[in-house]
Amino acid sequence: MLAGLLLWLPMANGWSQSAIFSLKTNLNSTLEIFSQLDPLKINSIHSWELLLNTADGLPIRGAQVSVFGGMPDHDHGLPTAPVVTGEIAPGRYLLEGMRFHMPGRWLLTIAVVSDQNSQSATLEFQL
Repeated sequence: MLAGLLLWLPMANGWSQSAIFSLKTNLNSTLEIFSQLDPLKINSIHSWELLLNTADGLPIRGAQVSVFGGMPDHDHGLPTAPVVTGEIAPGRYLLEGMRFHMPGRWLLTIAVVSDQNSQSATLEFQL
């Protein structure tokens, strides 16, 4: 069963690795996103850390995580193919190869498949 939520990021000055953006699924799992860049910049390849926890606050280990999306107003996808390269700590995943090549509205879907379930969250923001 897939669940999606929408989160608007601040439009001014991008967002920093010290900021935590938390998404909840219909199963009350949480996804926290940390960006390597501060602020987020156009045409800079960077990484994100994704922290996945169950509703009880336990790390979701061994999940398959994928990210896809693009700019719906321009009808194109991401300029790179970001990929989760590993689980760097229990429930903490490194997503590498993020890049945004132009200002505007971006829409990303983060899909998580684990032994327990399948979930997704939608992240929408303006650069």
